[in-house]
Amino acid sequence: MATSNVEHYLEAIYVLSVETQNAFSARIAEYLGVSPPSVTQAMRRLRRDGLVEDDGAKAIRLTAKGLVEAEQVVRRHRLAERWAHDVLGLDWAECHREAHHLEHALTPLIEERLWQSLGRPTTCPHGNPIPGLSDSDAAALRTLAETPAGLAVVVDRVFEQVEGLGEFLHALEQQGLVPGTEVHVLGTAALGLTCKIGEHRIEVPLETARRLLVRPLPAETDRMP
Repeated sequence: MATSNVEHYLEAIYVLSVETQNAFSARIAEYLGVSPPSVTQAMRRLRRDGLVEDDGAKAIRLTAKGLVEAEQVVRRHRLAERWAHDVLGLDWAECHREAHHLEHALTPLIEERLWQSLGRPTTCPHGNPIPGLSDSDAAALRTLAETPAGLAVVVDRVFEQVEGLGEFLHALEQQGLVPGTEVHVLGTAALGLTCKIGEHRIEVPLETARRLLVRPLPAETDRMP
């Protein structure tokens, strides 16, 4: 069984690979808040154990074995988030932080029973799919920043990479930019987007819009370029 330290690295590589397609050592260090030498040492161990390999462009890639273990960690993490948020009432940032502690303690039996007791969720509170429990098609998604003016979209998920940023998540909640919310993009500019949620107009900074994945409304699908 992988140690909690190894699991943190596998989780980081998984998230970065899904959200940016490239898990470079520098990005792993930034994501985990560790030093580059620590990442180098950890990657040496993960290569030895057959969990990662280089992709030829200096990025780290999970092997088939590593992907299985990473998905197990991410699944437990997102289930723990769902429990902490839905049952305990923790906010977005708190449930993410606490899930990092809980994910290492969940056995397969508890994981299964927890999923059942929560109503068989397919995503975490931030909208990210739970591996093995969701058939979400990411190909239909784009960032809010990539959405042209005049289109209506639905917030699908928040990038996992920013789930630990409390102030950022609180700002999203205050603006109503949560999964399932319909957003009408009124205009775009160099620094951000002007959007409408219900009857409220909001200004969304570009850096925020880049961290939100959205999906088109059924009526808008054919209009998406």
